Amino acid sequence: MLKYAKSLAMVAATAASALVAVLADGVTPGEWLMVVNSAVFAAAVFTAPNVPGARYTKSVLAFLGAGLAVAISVITDGITLAEGIQIALAGLAAIGVRVAPNAGDMLARTARPQPTLRL
Repeated sequence: MLKYAKSLAMVAATAASALVAVLADGVTPGEWLMVVNSAVFAAAVFTAPNVPGARYTKSVLAFLGAGLAVAISVITDGITLAEGIQIALAGLAAIGVRVAPNAGDMLARTARPQPTLRL
């Protein structure tokens, strides 16, 4: 399960973003664009490689998705309360992708063990 921790963080943010759009006072096209943006970047984080040469690819994609969420909201009709919550969710998901470990991927297998400090 930890192998997909980064992807699960993005999927959870996408589901929460859709829930916010549905529970808001009415679903606007801007809110649906935010949900689609979140889903596209969740798929991008899932398909991005976990290899030593591309260590930050998933994090960069997640932060690009959060930045695009802000741009979508500003361009469409300004930031409503629901869109503000969606932007916050995208930002939290990006932070989650950055800090979530992926166990069992190539990065975990090639990581060097840290030396222990002995007194």
